Amino acid sequence: MFAVLVIEHLRSNVVILEPRDALTADTEADLQEAVRRQFAAGRVHLILDLARVPYIDSCGLGRIVQAYVSAQHKGGSFKLMNVNGRNRQTLTVTRLESILEIWPSDEDGSDPAPYSRFFHAR
Repeated sequence: MFAVLVIEHLRSNVVILEPRDALTADTEADLQEAVRRQFAAGRVHLILDLARVPYIDSCGLGRIVQAYVSAQHKGGSFKLMNVNGRNRQTLTVTRLESILEIWPSDEDGSDPAPYSRFFHAR
């Protein structure tokens, strides 16, 4: 069994989840656990930062969709950030790019205000 480290950053009322490796059948449970932890703490606005995720397989995509649906049911949001290259192509081919909201890259990550606006824009 493989594991992926998922760093969790709290910014204002938003949590940024930052996996540090591929999201696959071997690692998607780690993302699931991080999402559950945040929901259990009452934090329902989540951003998944894919900057350090080189690859997402079908199980990883399924976990992302599940997190998105769960956040919606809880009155929150689940959005993606730093979606580039292969991951952008995967989301485009599966047509998830048109369903999931994608936030532009996090310039330096120091200002929490853009994240609050991100979740109140819709």
